[in-house]
Amino acid sequence: MIPIQRLGLPDAVTARMTVLTGRIGLREVASGARKKYADSLWKDEDEVRQGLRTVLLKMAPGVLGCCMYCGGFTATDIEHFEPREHDALKTFFWPNHLLVCGPCNSTYKRDWWECDEETGEPLLIDPTRDDPFDHLLLNIREGKYRGETDKGRTTVKVLGLNLPERRLVAGRKVARLNIRTVLRDWGRARRQGDAEAERDALEVLKGQPFADVWQAMLRQAVLPGAALVMSDEPPEILDLLKDEELRAATLIEFPLRSAPAEGNCCF
Repeated sequence: MIPIQRLGLPDAVTARMTVLTGRIGLREVASGARKKYADSLWKDEDEVRQGLRTVLLKMAPGVLGCCMYCGGFTATDIEHFEPREHDALKTFFWPNHLLVCGPCNSTYKRDWWECDEETGEPLLIDPTRDDPFDHLLLNIREGKYRGETDKGRTTVKVLGLNLPERRLVAGRKVARLNIRTVLRDWGRARRQGDAEAERDALEVLKGQPFADVWQAMLRQAVLPGAALVMSDEPPEILDLLKDEELRAATLIEFPLRSAPAEGNCCF
């Protein structure tokens, strides 16, 4: 999981969502009418959902549009971070929408929702509002996550980020091997003055699935004790990970800059 920059929606989509939220708010809560009505609107509003999907795909990591939760599979589902079962008024609330893979949405998270009793903060990482690296530590060698906070531990458990049947751990290990190869290609191209090959290598690094592995390697390479923590990485790989030019081109830092609405900018 990596930080995700939330982009702006087209003005027409935002306006329509505001109208729909107003309609939902007129329905009675206790009888379940509000949730039922919100579900029917969500099902019927094809143009709104398509507008959301278009922008969410631009936000999703990797050239394949990977899941904003696990990062390993193509994102197919528009996810309500806070489920409609908990608050139907957030059915058309833009900050509540993510793009995730089917397993994360339907098999693992589903309608799960819990908050910290003291702070009221959700106990699940929202990559558009949280820096996942504040809550999760990726053991690059093993391809497994460790939760560093309650939110991190809950996220690992709810989404099954380390479960063997999800094949995410195996995918992260392969991603690490691929990164080594591409890093060496980038270093070689720079030494030879091959600008095109440099750009190609950077595009591969930025566009691959399991972007969390690349981002974790960049961060861990400059931490105190990095040589020990990443002792199984060849010395030239560690040197390349510390390269300022490479880091400036590919490191995603939090907080992310805010983005204007689509109607007012070009992506």
